[in-house]
Amino acid sequence: MKRILFVGAALFFLMTGCAAQEKQTGGQMEGMAEEHGHGDAKVTKHFDDSLTKLTENSLYSLELVVPDKYLKMGVNTVEIIVHHATGGDVAQAEVTVTPWMPSMGHGVMQKPVITERGGGLYSAGNVVLSMTGHWQMKVKVDKDGKADTAVFDFPEVKAMGHEHAMMHAPPPKDLDYSTMKMTANDAFNVMYKSVGGQIRINRIHSWELTIKNAAGQPVNDAKITVVGDMPEHGHGLPTQPEVSKLGTGGLYRVDGMKFTMPGWWIITVSVMANGVHDSVSFNLNIL
Repeated sequence: MKRILFVGAALFFLMTGCAAQEKQTGGQMEGMAEEHGHGDAKVTKHFDDSLTKLTENSLYSLELVVPDKYLKMGVNTVEIIVHHATGGDVAQAEVTVTPWMPSMGHGVMQKPVITERGGGLYSAGNVVLSMTGHWQMKVKVDKDGKADTAVFDFPEVKAMGHEHAMMHAPPPKDLDYSTMKMTANDAFNVMYKSVGGQIRINRIHSWELTIKNAAGQPVNDAKITVVGDMPEHGHGLPTQPEVSKLGTGGLYRVDGMKFTMPGWWIITVSVMANGVHDSVSFNLNIL
């Protein structure tokens, strides 16, 4: 599994032809117009709610999936699918993402962690946007010396909501600490447990996930991403957890979990399976 450079924030995809536009309005990501051209270059799109884009020289098609449907101030995670413009997955590429805030003239302080998941899928975790407003993202893909870029425009990144509006706001009352939940769009049922019992700070440990579909059947071949967010402090996990399949029964192991501080954490599990993408967030109070 190859790690890649990501210079701060996430977004992109649109494998159509010459141009495609995306926007984020009222906290919702909307579709983008697609134009075809440049020979046989085309956009490859797998998910209805994704953003897609061809790179400037039509070498690659990029598809971006944001688990929460929109980028927000604070910690974000995104899934990036890279294809050749003529079709086919792009594996083991070097990907660099540079977030920039044009009106303020600055980027980000933390470098998000990018991990290759296979099948042209790259996961970008711990993408921290420090302010609301207009952001741009430059994405560069380099495979076998063939480099190309695309710039994505996000005109209105907003705060996360009442419970997240300020990075150092206290946690809301009556948080749901369930260890089993349906994903946001009811596509999957996700249950987690910590291997070895009680979670302790500054200890690397593992989790087990059980993934089932809405009908209660095990989901055995999912691509899963796990990211953490500490809303009171505006940072995520110091590690990039790795997910591996454990036989059948919809069971997966998550290695590399580490909580550096006591307090309220949010762990988001993103599931991609059979052309469906959905996610769920779990609240934890780490003592």
